Amino acid sequence: MNKIAIALTAAIFAVFAISACAGGGRAQPPPEKQPLFNPNQTSAPSWVYGGGGPSTAGGGKVFSAVGAAPKMRDISMQRDRACNRARAGILKIFNTYIAYMMKDYSRSTTAGDMSKESYEADVLSVQKTISIGDVTGAQLSDTWRDPADGTIYVMMVLDLQAVQGILSGKKELDQKLRDYVRANAAKTFDDLEKEEAKRAK
Repeated sequence: MNKIAIALTAAIFAVFAISACAGGGRAQPPPEKQPLFNPNQTSAPSWVYGGGGPSTAGGGKVFSAVGAAPKMRDISMQRDRACNRARAGILKIFNTYIAYMMKDYSRSTTAGDMSKESYEADVLSVQKTISIGDVTGAQLSDTWRDPADGTIYVMMVLDLQAVQGILSGKKELDQKLRDYVRANAAKTFDDLEKEEAKRAK
């Protein structure tokens, strides 16, 4: 190999070496490896420990719940798992809301003359019509990834209007109950929110 060929080969290798070191000497991760969360937020936001529940914020009434999932290789799958756990939490709160609503509904329709057994049977009957599929419309409100162990936390919210739609759309429920839901959904929400606030103190 003559001197010219050697020089050209060396120049080519130099170009490749410079290209590989571009960007501050660190190769950029592929899109799927880019961080999904703010790396500067090292401390947990307050909602992570709040647990969720009925709340009125910004003029809107929502049911919220927090879900978490431990570190996984597939971050998308990890976040989906956390979201599903949050939806299950919303469903639990939803069932508590139904129990509150049925208490007032029973009083209004029976003038207070209802046994505990009959009331509990009615509550269970309504709750059985609600499934995790009914709260899939819950929206992802916030996310946080713990930089210490990689755990992902998510907060999901379901607004009261969606809840009204779910209950009033249940054709298997008595028409009177569906009418009651439309008329008293907000009042029941406020009562439950106040009760949950008392328990938190």
